[in-house]
Order: sequence, then C-alpha cells, then structure tokens
Amino acid sequence: MLIEVSEPSQAGEARRKAMALAEELQLGENSRGAVALATTEMATNLVKHAGKGHILVQRILQGKKPGIRVISVDKGPGIEDVSRALSDGHSSTNSMGAGLGAIQRLSDSFDLYSIPGSGTVISAEFWQEKSGEASSAPLEVGVVSEPIRNEIACGDGWGVRGSLDAALLMVVDGLGHGELAADAAREAEKILSAAKQDSLSEIVQDTHAALRKTRGAALAIAKIQFEKKLLSFAGVGNISASIVAMGSSRSIPSHNGTVGHQMSRVQEFTYPWNSDSILVMHSDGLGTHWTLDNYPGIWGKQPSVIAAILHRDFCRGRDDVTVLVAKAGHTSTARS
Repeated sequence: MLIEVSEPSQAGEARRKAMALAEELQLGENSRGAVALATTEMATNLVKHAGKGHILVQRILQGKKPGIRVISVDKGPGIEDVSRALSDGHSSTNSMGAGLGAIQRLSDSFDLYSIPGSGTVISAEFWQEKSGEASSAPLEVGVVSEPIRNEIACGDGWGVRGSLDAALLMVVDGLGHGELAADAAREAEKILSAAKQDSLSEIVQDTHAALRKTRGAALAIAKIQFEKKLLSFAGVGNISASIVAMGSSRSIPSHNGTVGHQMSRVQEFTYPWNSDSILVMHSDGLGTHWTLDNYPGIWGKQPSVIAAILHRDFCRGRDDVTVLVAKAGHTSTARS
C-alpha cells in the first residue's frame, strides 16, 4: 500500500498501517516496535527534509517466512554524504540527527539510495523470525504494484514462484482499471500459483482459458534457470520487459493479443542470464524511456529500491502501475 506524506499528521497514518500489517503477520513485540519506530522516523523525515513523498508498506516472503518492507520515497534535495548521514548525531536540521542510523539498526535489512538534487529512497525490512545467519538464495525480487489514484482495486498483478533451480516471474495487466480489471489480474495470479508445470507456453494457455470469463489482460512470464544461466520469456500484450546490465539493455518482445480473448500464438524467447543481469518487467502504467545508466551506483542496490525509483520517476499517473525487478541475491518477494 502507498501512503502519501506531505504533513506531519500523515506520519501517524503510515505508522498505523504498518503496525496493522505487523500484527496481521504476527510479528513479535520487539519487531512490531521496530516497525513502528522506523516507519514514524521515515515518514517524519519526508516532511522535514523533502517536503513530501510517500511510504510503501509491503508484506514480503522469504521461503515460508513472512515479513514487512517499509520504503520511503521522495524527490527532495537528496543526501550529500550518505555515510555521514547514517552516523549517530548527524543532522542537517535542528533534530537529534540519529534518524537514519536508528532505522538501519532497527531493521533486519536496510538499503538507501540518494542522488543530491534528485531525491532519496530508503528500504527497511522486518522479519517475523530473526536469523543470525545471512540468507542465501539465487534470486532477489522487488515489486511496486499500485492502483491508479482514487482507485482501491489494482487492475495489475504479479507473481513469483521459486526453487533452488529456477524461478517464474509474472506481470499481468487487466484491461482498463478498477474491479473488473482486478478480477482478471487476480485470476492470472491464481493460475500461476496453482500451475504444476513450468512450461511458459502451457501457463499462458491455461491463463488464456481461465480469463475468458473476464475482460482479459496483457500478460508476461519469465523463467530464470540458475544453473543453465538462461532466461526464457513469453508475453502477450503490452507488458514491457528488459534484461539490463551496466552499459547495456536488451528489450524482450511480446506478441500482440489479449489473454482471455484473442491470442494467436505463444512464442518463447531465450536469453543468457548472468550474475550481473537485472530483469525489469512492467505494465504500461510505467513509461518506457527509462535507463538505469542515469543512476550512478544503482547496480548494487536491492531490487525493491530499484523498483521504487523507477515507479517514482516514470509512473505515468493515468493507469494502474506495476514494476518488478529481479537480480541475483537472496529471494524475498513483496505484496503491497
């Protein structure tokens, strides 16, 4: 969920929504307290330092372990010296200045990206069960999926299914927006979740049959095979997908059509997948003229941070929007 923050009272709204999710997921008392403090600090900083911004509160999953990710996003002045800003006692205002350092200590996973003059994105994760060992898995996924302004139901959807050998990643865009578009997106999510095969063509065909009772959707599915270092892709409609690396980008084509109504054929494309590859898939609620090369140092950041930056800078604002980012790392998936 996305909470706009432009004045101090909205920090309370962000905290209440984050706490409600923490209680729903049955996080422990210490974790719930950490969520409350960190969310309040992040929202307060938006008003204090950037003037306005938004907070994303997401439920996340690592294996069977649930958690919460809180992301702060702004287009403010940015941070000149990130290392100094994370040090206790530093402040660019008259506050105590321990805010960023406190958020980092409170969270189980923390990431920050800032460009002076262009804004800041901060991501903090809190898990139901804490582990003393770093989690290791072949893929990390970050997603931002939000309805058009003034809509509650999101007509976009997404899904991730993973194992130690491969991962399936899907983005779906129900035609239009609102409840009917959401019905199509939720049906596609169910098909991916229940699929007993990992053939992209078969999953798309099954989804096509299931969506006949809906208004239909654009759909794209990718499969990353870790040992073979291959990415396969099948898409119908206007879901955009690209494999990007530092200094290069390759767009992946989809076929025309509407899943559930008119679909001439399903064709799979296969590409190399390397440890430095990043997959970006998004609905047409996000503009297509983005490049990660405009963001110095972005390659080492968490996918959730990259997705939040693309959403911030390229959301068209006239449709539901979903952006999914995947890269090598530990697997954690997010649901707004």
